[in-house]
Parts: sequence; structure tokens; C-alpha cells
Amino acid sequence: MDRRRLLSLGILSGLTAGVSLTTRRLFAQQAAPGIEPYTGKFFIFLNAGGGWDPTMVCDPKGGETNRGFTAAQIREAGNIRYAPVNYTGEGGYSNQRFFEKFSPRLMVLNGVDMQTNNHDSGNRYTWSGHLEDGYPPLAAIIGAALAPGRPLAFLSNGGYENTQGIVPLTRVNDLGTISRIAFPNRPDPANMTSRYHSTDTAARIARYQQERLHAMGATQTLPVFDRAMRQLEATRSGGNLLERLLQFLPDNATINGLNNTVARQGFVALAAYQAGLTAAANLDVGGFDTHSDHDTQQGNALVRVLRGIDLIMDRVDALNLREKVVLIVGSDFGRTPFYNMQNGKDHWANTSIMMMGAGIPGNRVVGASTDGTAAQVFRARPFDYDTLQVSDSSPKKLNPKSLHTALRRFAGVEQSEAARQFPLYGDNLTLFS
Repeated sequence: MDRRRLLSLGILSGLTAGVSLTTRRLFAQQAAPGIEPYTGKFFIFLNAGGGWDPTMVCDPKGGETNRGFTAAQIREAGNIRYAPVNYTGEGGYSNQRFFEKFSPRLMVLNGVDMQTNNHDSGNRYTWSGHLEDGYPPLAAIIGAALAPGRPLAFLSNGGYENTQGIVPLTRVNDLGTISRIAFPNRPDPANMTSRYHSTDTAARIARYQQERLHAMGATQTLPVFDRAMRQLEATRSGGNLLERLLQFLPDNATINGLNNTVARQGFVALAAYQAGLTAAANLDVGGFDTHSDHDTQQGNALVRVLRGIDLIMDRVDALNLREKVVLIVGSDFGRTPFYNMQNGKDHWANTSIMMMGAGIPGNRVVGASTDGTAAQVFRARPFDYDTLQVSDSSPKKLNPKSLHTALRRFAGVEQSEAARQFPLYGDNLTLFS
């Protein structure tokens, strides 16, 4: 597999919506046989690392649970209730601004029973649908199933990213690093005339490296080693593909001017999708493990997430990709419905998940948690999977396994080889019909 043949796209001037017919033709001329630019739905998974507090966002309670507001002050945007929280960062962004803008496109899942308050297992359960170790995140399954053969099929900025070997993992969260990888022969990536080696020498080095990989791969007979060699070859080819990705990025001044780490990660991911290289991406931001000074610290983390989503979705709209992009935001678990002695909140196995984008029914709330501050009453409420209604007579609750079973079906990957290797048997949850 020649590195140059893996170059997926011709250079396009400017930023275009999706993948044009001209790009597809250039892709067909330059790519390996059977490989085309990926043009299906693009899935963005945003991890609020550390355990966010949904009662400060989309599952508000007030009173002792939320010192910053009372139950009477809780607001609504369409069918979605939200906490009346204003933030000091991101230009004074607020929950009101977020929910009034996005409620028509937003689905909220409240009362999600995580069955754990451990960071590792909670993070794994949220993003793979499997509580125990050994399952890849849904983003990896989507990348393997929908964009096979593309070394940038799954991009990650952190969070739960154990692919279990089904797809190469690519980290491209830093623009400076991207430029250095994309132009490995330049001491100064921004200077086209800056070179370590002459053009011919650099081409020979690349050719010899690829020939060595071919030779090593030819000696492998065990499937596990053969698969590892193919992943190595694909990953080595990814450096050149990053050069194509850069064609779709705004300039560095625009990216850095965002001053929001979530948005910067999202803009890079969208560029990779525009280039036809990527089917799924992890975005990751921390700061939610607020065992002390909860309201301030949680607010600082929440505003980065909400403002980042706002900027990303504005970018999606500007690129005419609203019918292509799906964004899902969640966390390890939730926070306690009471404050500790340090004015913080500790781990709690009741949380919320939000999603919006192509095919997601908007202005909708599914599930609920009980009101009150005492530990014995603040729980995910029982849920009827047939009617999608809260039902105290039901023995079931919303959980990530059933959600991921539905998401696999929604993404069209439930019958893929990658999904069959890691089966889920969640209850039937018809969220997207």
C-alpha cells in the first residue's frame, strides 16, 4: 500500500461544505482501490471528564441541591427545563443562552443510572455501553465500521479511547503537532522552503520505510500480527493525510482566537471529516471532579463545554453540515444532591446525557430523576422502554447499555464486524424512530 496512493483528496481552495464531486474524482484517482472519501454521518463524542453535575444544567432541582437558585427559579426552553445559571467565563455565557438557542435541536436524557461512581468504569460505561473492561468506545466501532481503511477513521483528544485493536487511534488535538507531522521534512512547518533533506532524499526515505513495512508484513501469518502490521502501515500513512486535513482548517489565528479548548478540538475534527478521512471523534475536557468549591469549579468547566458546543454547532451550520453531524455529550457519572464540608459535591451514580444533530429528535426530554436532597430519594426514576415514559411500576431504568444498543442501530453499525465482536444486549430503546 503506497503512502502516496493513500492520499485521499486533492487540494481544495477554501472551505467547502462536505465532500465535492471534484474531490471524489481526485480521491478515486489517487486512493487505493475501493477507498473513497467518507461522506456518511459524522459522530462527535464530547466527554466532560470527572463527573459533571446535571442539576446545574439540564436536570435542575434547586434548594439544598443547588445553592445558586431555588426550584421556583428553574426555567424552560420548549420542553426542556434548565438551571438558571450564569457563568463568569466565556464572555458571560449562560444556560439560558444555550438552551434557548439549541432546545429545538436538543434531546436530553435524564435519570441515567450509571450503576457506578468509579471514574474508570463510569467513563467506560458512558462511551462503550459496557460496564466491565474490554469493550471499545462507540466512536471506535463507528470508525472501524463506516470508514475502514482510513488511518484517521477515529480521532481522539482523550477520554475513553481503548480501541481493542479494531481501528487505529489517531490523536490530532494540537495544531502545532499536526503541522509538524504533516510536514516532517520541515524544521519550520509554516515555511515551505525549510527542509531537513532535499525533496528527493525525503521521498527515498519514505519509500524505504514503506518497503520495510511491506517486507515485515509479508512475514506475518498469525491474524493478530497481520492486523497489527496493517494498522501500523495505516498509521504511518496518516502523517501525509494530515497535510490534506490542514486544507480544511481555518487559519491558526482564527482557531487560537476561539479561546475554547472544546471548540478547537471540534474544529480540527470537522476539518478531518470535511477531508473525507474521519467518521467519529472524541473531544475531551476535564475539571468536573469538584470535591471542593463545587459551584465555582463546576461552573468554570460547564461554561467551556456549553460555549464550545455552541461554537462547534455554529461551524457545522456555516459548513452546511447540519444533516451530517451528530454530537453527544456525557460524563463519568453525576454529583451528589448535597454539598460536603468543603462546599464540594462527591460522586453519584445518577447522570444526564445530551445529544443533537442529524436524525436526533429535538425539544425532547427522556427519563427523569427524583426530586429531593436526601440520598435515598435522589435516584434515576424507573422507566418504561415501550412507551419511553417514566413509570414507577417499571423494574427498569435508563442505562448506557440500552442507550448504546440504540445508538449502534441509529449509526447503522449494529451488524458490523466490529460491533459483533463486542455484542450488547440492552433493552430495546426506540429513541430515534
